[in-house]
Amino acid sequence: MNLKMKYILFYLLAIIFSIFVFSCSELNTDIPSVPEVNTHGDSLYSPTSENYHPKTIAGSPNGMYDCQECHAADFSGGVAKVGCNTSNCHPSISVHLTGIIDPTNANFHGNYIKNNQWDMTDCQSCHAEDYSGGELSPSCLDCHTYQGGPENCTTCHGSSTSNAPPTDINGNTLTTERGVGAHQIHLKGGEVGKNLSCTECHNVPGGVYTPGHVDSELPAEILMNDSRANIKTNDPSTSEYDPGLDLFVPSPTYNSNDLTCSNTYCHGYFKNGNTDNKPVWTDPSTSQCGSCHGDGSNPLPKRAPEGSHPSDADCYLCHGGVVDADQNIINPSKHIDGLLNLFGNDIKY
Repeated sequence: MNLKMKYILFYLLAIIFSIFVFSCSELNTDIPSVPEVNTHGDSLYSPTSENYHPKTIAGSPNGMYDCQECHAADFSGGVAKVGCNTSNCHPSISVHLTGIIDPTNANFHGNYIKNNQWDMTDCQSCHAEDYSGGELSPSCLDCHTYQGGPENCTTCHGSSTSNAPPTDINGNTLTTERGVGAHQIHLKGGEVGKNLSCTECHNVPGGVYTPGHVDSELPAEILMNDSRANIKTNDPSTSEYDPGLDLFVPSPTYNSNDLTCSNTYCHGYFKNGNTDNKPVWTDPSTSQCGSCHGDGSNPLPKRAPEGSHPSDADCYLCHGGVVDADQNIINPSKHIDGLLNLFGNDIKY
């Protein structure tokens, strides 16, 4: 190839290349920009929007599995780089694992709530403030059918017939467990004494989050600051006042170490009673008749010089409105009621 042909070929290639470059430049200006990908649409955080993300999930047959494709299996962010489980959104969403509604499973939601100091506000972020289900989540009220739903007392302790254990807060049902103990003996009434209420020993909260309820560690506080345990006897203003004896002023005390109750009117701290009595919360045998009225073995109340009771063990002769000849309580409403049933009359003593 001679030199002339080389120049011609060179210029021809240069012209073709220039045309190609110019064409590409023109084409590039016609290419539209890539739109921002938004699978949720606008206003995904607005409950009134059709694009509100719970509505999107509710309308999908895959439910929250769709979310996990981008936000990771644990909803921590994944390829979307946006976590669903932040403190401002759904901090407890990752607890929805297999077994969440199975009480025998480690993933049971009750265990999560217990370990979270019984704080159910996380649940409300999805299940609605009244636990009715909200936009997406199932209603908690299908299972928690009592008033208040999950915030009903019996969700954590008690049963369908009583707010008090059993069951206790750890799931125990035996009276030998400190969380169960003699709760029902005290509350049910109708057998040994006048009905008691929870307020006799506890500050009953107005709601789950009332200060002093779930914001402190177990065991529960035993205050006994209500009237029954603090009833005074041998008051000078009463007809049965004995000037030879002191005024009996109870100072109720619960010992959380040995589970004993002492210095209470209910268990012997009264005129002619066994003021040294210390019944054990988990042992009913320590609360027999003689433990309060006698010395633990003898049911006869104290006689002189420690007391003023006659030396007669036939209780029914004077207290027939309460007890029969076999020392069975026949009228519990008149027993441990702060009054002395004497020859059919109920008097202060």
